[in-house]
Amino acid sequence: MNLSRVWAILRKDLLDAIRDGRVLAIIIVPLALGIVYSMIYPDQEPRPKADVVVVGSASNTDAKRLSVALPRDVGRALDLTVRVEPDEATARDAVAEDDADVAVVVPEGLIADAEAGRAPPLQVLVGPDASPTARAVVDLLPTSVGKLADRAPAAQVAVRDVAPTSPSAIDELGLSNYFVLAAVVMTVGFIGLLATPIVLAEEIEKRTIEALLLAARGPEVLAAKSLVGVIYSVAATAILLAVTGVPIERPLLFVVGTLGMVVSIVGFGLCLAYLFRAADKLNTWGWVIVMPAIAPAFIVGVDPPGWLDAIVQAVPTGQGMRLMVDGALPTDVFGGLGLALVVFAVWGLGGLLVLSRLLQRRGS
Repeated sequence: MNLSRVWAILRKDLLDAIRDGRVLAIIIVPLALGIVYSMIYPDQEPRPKADVVVVGSASNTDAKRLSVALPRDVGRALDLTVRVEPDEATARDAVAEDDADVAVVVPEGLIADAEAGRAPPLQVLVGPDASPTARAVVDLLPTSVGKLADRAPAAQVAVRDVAPTSPSAIDELGLSNYFVLAAVVMTVGFIGLLATPIVLAEEIEKRTIEALLLAARGPEVLAAKSLVGVIYSVAATAILLAVTGVPIERPLLFVVGTLGMVVSIVGFGLCLAYLFRAADKLNTWGWVIVMPAIAPAFIVGVDPPGWLDAIVQAVPTGQGMRLMVDGALPTDVFGGLGLALVVFAVWGLGGLLVLSRLLQRRGS
């Protein structure tokens, strides 16, 4: 392989992509979306909030009274969302699944016992990593019960930790950071499935690809075309991370996930150029392929059902997002590096091998 010929083709394609308004827009739009995501999904709330479940049967008037009194008593310091559930198991599941910060199990006759000065036990369920806001709610419970009973001490709070279910990627990474990584996948998808193939499709349409194949071998042309997508994708990813400040705890894993996804998408995307053979046709119909291709990046964070998760794990954007999330965190949420590498190889190398064969036939 002659590197000087590869560099000459690569430099031409990089400049052609910048000059083409369609390609430039395809690159800039998802970049802008990623920056917007980082601003409209703040990870820190301006005012502390908590979701509270009060457990009590339909006949338990004390549970209803406490559900009304609690948000009123802490209203100056906290914003509480309180709901009443009839059984403890439902409340425990809500805390375990992070659908509630605190669950308060209200026994029958709580207020009457408090009024009699017996300070009845009040069981409270929280997660082991409960936020300071949740702990503040626990600390304020005796005060609320005391106001209802008109005396103190009104209750003995017994805190019980609830083991969490498997955390979601959004819970671990934060909504803002998660959507920035999804924007990285979107940007790579746009570049690999639209921008890069459009350059090749235009050469096929204008028959200038034959001139390239006379001046260089098929693998050299393929390497140059692939590097265009890789360079633009890596540059766009670096810009997004630098501007938004998303922390990357394990850079090596993050790079493996990003590069594997980039190579897979670029390899598959270049085959689309031969499928459509015209830039305008690819620009029109390529979106039908791009949207389902980038959807897995948004699906992996919401714990999809088994059949949908299987589909997500079978495509490079799903595996790329999973590895990028794991790379951004100190410990794995997803795991499965081996499977990801297999998926990358099947999509990326498979597409490049098919395209290499096509170029060899065209140049022969």
